[in-house]
Amino acid sequence: MDLSNFPVMTKAKTGASLLSLSLDRDGGETLQAQLLMQLRRLILHGGLTPGSKLPSSRTLAAELSVSRVTVAAVIDQLISEGYLEGRARSGVFVEAELPDLAPRSATDPLGPAELDETFQPVPPRPFDVSAPDMGEFPFRQWSRHHDAVWRYPDAELLQRPDPFGWHPLRRAIAEHLAQWRGLRCGADQIIITSGLGEAISILAETLFAPGDAVMTENPGYGAMNRALRRNGLQAVPVVVDDQGFDIRRGQHTVPEAKGVIVTPSRHYPLGVTMPLSRRLELIDWAKQNDGYVIEDDFDSEYRYQGQPLPAMMNLSNDDRVIYVGSFSKVVFSALRLGFVVVPRSLIARFREGVGDVDPQASVMVQPVMARFMESGDFATHIRRMRRMYGKRHSALVTALERYAGDLLEVDNIPSGMHLVVRPSLELASRLSDAEISKRVGRRGVNLMPLSGFFEGPETARGLVLGFAGFDERALEDAARVLADCLRA
Repeated sequence: MDLSNFPVMTKAKTGASLLSLSLDRDGGETLQAQLLMQLRRLILHGGLTPGSKLPSSRTLAAELSVSRVTVAAVIDQLISEGYLEGRARSGVFVEAELPDLAPRSATDPLGPAELDETFQPVPPRPFDVSAPDMGEFPFRQWSRHHDAVWRYPDAELLQRPDPFGWHPLRRAIAEHLAQWRGLRCGADQIIITSGLGEAISILAETLFAPGDAVMTENPGYGAMNRALRRNGLQAVPVVVDDQGFDIRRGQHTVPEAKGVIVTPSRHYPLGVTMPLSRRLELIDWAKQNDGYVIEDDFDSEYRYQGQPLPAMMNLSNDDRVIYVGSFSKVVFSALRLGFVVVPRSLIARFREGVGDVDPQASVMVQPVMARFMESGDFATHIRRMRRMYGKRHSALVTALERYAGDLLEVDNIPSGMHLVVRPSLELASRLSDAEISKRVGRRGVNLMPLSGFFEGPETARGLVLGFAGFDERALEDAARVLADCLRA
């Protein structure tokens, strides 16, 4: 096994641990299940130290005499579970911040097998934010597409993948964006990613220099700021207003910035839409300052009045807007599939930036997702969920007005998977949004305080309520509990 690229401090230990892997081809479990269990236990019990680098999937596959598809699927699973972390142009590493490791058995240096079952997923509860209704996902159709792909897989799927991703999926995404977002692009402009973390890594490597300042929205998505800093960039949150991000305020805050990441179609978490005038100002700023605008297309499919808005990338004739999307809200988050759309003039630059890196997006699900989209099942699913989520949105607004209309003001924006409510002056004088969150949590209802989305001092308070994953009855019951807690 080639371990020449391992960090010096961990090379010997990591190499020795991986040499201990042994797969039984006559055993009752699949090779993939065996490899997953053994790698997970090595990480849990220190055989693979936090921060150490794994060999490439090609090297591991050759060492274990298994297909690269098997190794890639295991690595994808461990990344989704938080044991591993993929880094653009660097490879795959053991997560540096692992939970406390369980004690080892005196007779089994790896510990008892029961430790593999310690993780128990917690089912979503109202009003968990961004929880889709998985009971309505068309798993039968998905399984049919999966079987069709992997019963007799295309030979190209078993070879070294294109760093930009499976071409039929990229083509299907381009067609979807043209139909739903009015974004005209080709498959050659699309890069498949494993989600936000990899997208930020690719952008940091390709567009920015180490230490560059990138403006983000405040309040906003905290993981975005962490991903930027993890990739050597300065994340500078800029307070937004009721029209979203204002580049004039951003210039005043950090005039040397080289980039900005915005959610113009639906701000997260406020839900407001950025007007055309501000979009054009952003693009003009990028052109004048040799900067880039990253358009994070959050929740754009779920708009309950009218059609989804055209993408901001359509407005830029100077190749200054990069479009980032994900399937986590319209399919399911465990899929770990996202994409980046780059201007045609930057394709070669991005090819150079990602060409030497093992792709992190699973090769197991990309062709399945492609067939799911090409068949029309994906569009049918989105239309059905839009109707359902729209009814749930209306049901929650009605329930809040009925039970707590004197205490809460609803930001009734007909889109997305959550809504924001503001406390009355009387309520705000008695309870903070964080205190309200704790109160209802003790009654079995989850909600997020708006103040928790700010980095630094908050300029607004409120409650962020997810509604998409819960039926009308559950939403009404939860609204009643919320009202009871507010009056207690």
